[in-house]
Amino acid sequence: MWASVSVEVLPRHIAVIPDGNRRYAGKYGLSFFQAYKHGVEKVRKFAAWVLEYRDIKHLTFFALSTENLQRSRAELELLFKIFKEEIKRTEEDPIIHENKVKVKFIGDRSLLPGDLVKAMERLEEITSSYNQYNLTLALGYGGRSEIVRCIKRLLSGEVALEVVDERSVFQCLDTNFLEYPEPDILLRTGGEKRISNFLLYQTAYSELFFLDKYWPEIEKEDLREILVEYSRRQRRFGR
Repeated sequence: MWASVSVEVLPRHIAVIPDGNRRYAGKYGLSFFQAYKHGVEKVRKFAAWVLEYRDIKHLTFFALSTENLQRSRAELELLFKIFKEEIKRTEEDPIIHENKVKVKFIGDRSLLPGDLVKAMERLEEITSSYNQYNLTLALGYGGRSEIVRCIKRLLSGEVALEVVDERSVFQCLDTNFLEYPEPDILLRTGGEKRISNFLLYQTAYSELFFLDKYWPEIEKEDLREILVEYSRRQRRFGR
């Protein structure tokens, strides 16, 4: 029987690096298309599992990094096709609408195809009035480039430099729309133990979890085990 998870220590924000889709394809003899489709379907399932814990208000996925954009043209076209299909599907997803989930995208949209950006903007508009939960998808995103964009905003005079502090930096990051922009949990699947340029400023005090499973292999029990372990940790925030 699973250990109980105390409501008092549930995270408010979980960030996920869903790594291992291509290695999953090799393990099971699947095409990249099949593996990525399995991965996207698992994103939907994972989001539904998280919604069962009503106090977890924010879920952020690292969907496509700036480094990923250096992959082959064929693989990128495949990914863009899948993203567009899934964004369209999400427009009518009852889980999104019944739970009032606001969907937002972060990253440098100038790096993405115009038709994909239009699909992203449409989904954002459709869910713009929702305020119960936040699903954030990082596309064309890199933590360093996000910080550079923030610095440029600060230097442009939007904020007087003499009053710049941690709060004002948070306000000019891509995640500035979130009530809790700092993930309590950063989860990475695939066996690698690094954060790979994801939410560099926001994860200063995140609890890190590395799972030795490829992303499409993650199960509901894995999430529960992570939450149980999180509830046992004593967070010190550097103190």
